[in-house]
Amino acid sequence: MNHPYSHYPARTARRSPERVALIDGSRTRTYGELDARAAQIAGALVRLGLSPGERVSIVQENRIEYVEMAIAIARAGGVLVPLLGALTEREHRFMVDDADVRLVIALGTESVARAVGAVGESDAVALALGDTGGVPDLATMADQEPGEFTAVDQKPDALAQILYTSGTTGNPKGVTHSYASVSAAMSAWANTFDIGPDDRILGQLALSHFGGRGMDVCWVSGATLVIQPAADPKAMLGAISEHKITMILAIPTLLRMLLDHPDAADTDLSSLRIVMYAAAPTSPALVRASLERLGAVLHTGFGQTEAYGLNTFMGPDEHVAALEAGGDRLVSVGRECATFAQVRICADDGSEVAPGEVGEICVCAPWATPGFWKRPELDRARLQGGWLRTGDLGRMDAEGYVFLADRMEDKIISGGYNVYPTEVEAALAEHPAVAECAAFGIPDPKWGEAVRAAVTLRPDHGVSEDELIAFCKEHLAKFKVPKGIDVLDELPKSPVGKILRRALREPFWKDQASGVHGAE
Repeated sequence: MNHPYSHYPARTARRSPERVALIDGSRTRTYGELDARAAQIAGALVRLGLSPGERVSIVQENRIEYVEMAIAIARAGGVLVPLLGALTEREHRFMVDDADVRLVIALGTESVARAVGAVGESDAVALALGDTGGVPDLATMADQEPGEFTAVDQKPDALAQILYTSGTTGNPKGVTHSYASVSAAMSAWANTFDIGPDDRILGQLALSHFGGRGMDVCWVSGATLVIQPAADPKAMLGAISEHKITMILAIPTLLRMLLDHPDAADTDLSSLRIVMYAAAPTSPALVRASLERLGAVLHTGFGQTEAYGLNTFMGPDEHVAALEAGGDRLVSVGRECATFAQVRICADDGSEVAPGEVGEICVCAPWATPGFWKRPELDRARLQGGWLRTGDLGRMDAEGYVFLADRMEDKIISGGYNVYPTEVEAALAEHPAVAECAAFGIPDPKWGEAVRAAVTLRPDHGVSEDELIAFCKEHLAKFKVPKGIDVLDELPKSPVGKILRRALREPFWKDQASGVHGAE
């Protein structure tokens, strides 16, 4: 089996070599050009001695060269280990050591220092696409290769990727994916959204992570990826209008920033047919605002690094119906995806809980990880009987709609009651002054834990702590109401833009003997 990163873009290049594959500022690549350059780089990697199954890291940057390199590594039989550009040198070095990486590649001369730092004391070798005078120039080596290369063929269960989590709870963990699991995820995304050659997808999120789903569905379908270096709302609005973008991927925080931007009201967004928001819980207020501004284009679902196909899905018609019906279905992540996924909500012992009860979301799907890199204890804990225990809490209603609660470690237990931060955050997000919010547990001598929150405000809005607490009392049970709310300039976020409750929580727990506090 050829790795789908190798097979799909090559297939599109054979069928439509002149079709535009990539737009990156003033630069473009047709599928024919992309395929030929990937073949040259793959040949250079093999000439350097890369063997099938050896790991290759890319210091991630959103640019044409990332796409070329990802395809080339697959074509040479290597295993992709992306290094998210927003992570620290220490985290990069850990990943390179942990994955026994053979090569670390800088996509340009400006990122060579990051590649060299990632190599550290390991046996890996740093390379660069460009002459730096310090590390070997892979681009020049590739120039000397012919534009044809026979892709390495391997078994479907062969290792294809090691994707590291962002390390929000200690060192990053390596999540493996096989040729088969990658192929299943790519095809599911393309089929679910009915992506075709006329689609233009905006690539503003990290192409090594969530943004990569926009990248690889282009290869399957022959669509065009419009690359942006970062998720800047103003630049996104400009690109949507200029390039007639049909699909964007966004986390809820970014979607809010996009709608709140001063340019949004005057920007033509009519080309959008798919706005896929995911990767974190959202609020009813944001979904309503998005529907009012963008129309019936909203899609959502549930996935994670360990299972990055669409495990659940809710489309535009369901969003509109939920808006008209009222209630909480507007913030569901949808029902079990029609394409090969199975989802259930389980108790600690693995048994399914009753509809409406909160439990751990478990997934069985062909795109689930085959295992964790060098972490057999995680395999035992998370992979059981063909099911992936996701570590995310949720509930399922009688019609099969799934609602995210929280990560298991974020649950608050106050006076014996379970409080899920998303419930508190959903209430706070209804206040017209609140832009972003996070709820978390802090030690409390009476109740064991107490609810606290932090918010940022929308432009030209003001509100006091007392006013926010009074607002919460109108919308939440008494034991769920925050005892204090901090108004901040910004909330801490992970490198992929998720709000870090842990960073807000930690200062309150630093003098505790453990992270679990009991009533005194």
